[in-house]
Amino acid sequence: MNNYPLVTTLGLGSLLAFFLFFVFFKLIRLGGKMSALATAACMLVVYVPLAVIYWAGIDVFAIHFAFYMMIPYGLGIITGVHEERREKEGELKKGVHWIPALIIVFFLSISVVDSFIISSATSGLDHSLAKVLLPKAKSDEISGNISSQFTGAVSNNNQDEEKQFDEYVDKLNIQRKRGWKITGKWVNPPPMVNQPAIFTFTAKDKDGVAIKGATVTTDFRRASDMKKDTFVTFTEAANGIYSASITLPLAGCWDMKVLVKKGGDEHEIKGQTEISTIVDGKVVTPECLEGAPELDDR
Repeated sequence: MNNYPLVTTLGLGSLLAFFLFFVFFKLIRLGGKMSALATAACMLVVYVPLAVIYWAGIDVFAIHFAFYMMIPYGLGIITGVHEERREKEGELKKGVHWIPALIIVFFLSISVVDSFIISSATSGLDHSLAKVLLPKAKSDEISGNISSQFTGAVSNNNQDEEKQFDEYVDKLNIQRKRGWKITGKWVNPPPMVNQPAIFTFTAKDKDGVAIKGATVTTDFRRASDMKKDTFVTFTEAANGIYSASITLPLAGCWDMKVLVKKGGDEHEIKGQTEISTIVDGKVVTPECLEGAPELDDR
């Protein structure tokens, strides 16, 4: 079910609840309260197993459950009152009173709006719709698409628990005492979007001696879209020099997490790099918000 849009599953499910209720109420003639109970039971029997198998999150489950239960409950109250009036006042005019009809339309509208909000938060708006509703972004100036979804990724996340933070400080102190110097650069700048480019690292110890036989990896992270993150393993081209051909799919600023391993030692640094694109025949290089590309020992 998580493969289908929320508006579809919630909308069709709500219509099914309405249909089942009137089948029980009009065709089987169970009465308002019994029809509501039977409809709710059928919806639970069908939806709960599907929700467990295709789990999409507690928020998605909650909104489906609420509407699938609320619809038969509301219809049961409306028809129950209608039946009581019939018993007291005799035969009523055929048709549905405008107030119950308005309530039904209201709940259907709420289900559509809530579905749209949850879908937009989890999957993002359609790019064409995002350009209309959202403010113009820098990425739009370089022919990029606006990403409106929450990726779950937090750039430079410092919200560690106390124990994790203490471990981080200990590793940082060890790293600083080790004194390795890791520098990196593009061989032929500027790197272009969707085009392979060579990036090299030079690794030296605190005495300036090349670090040979190390394992060097870099995680290129895109804060706006974690699906575009690219993990690269470098190969040693010469003594202490590691290189790799890299193709990044989006123009703009990329965060870099570099890890150098040699024996039992691990050296981690962070940095940024910018990927250029061509607009109207000119090379455009969007600047990183945190400044020029650099690597440091933070």
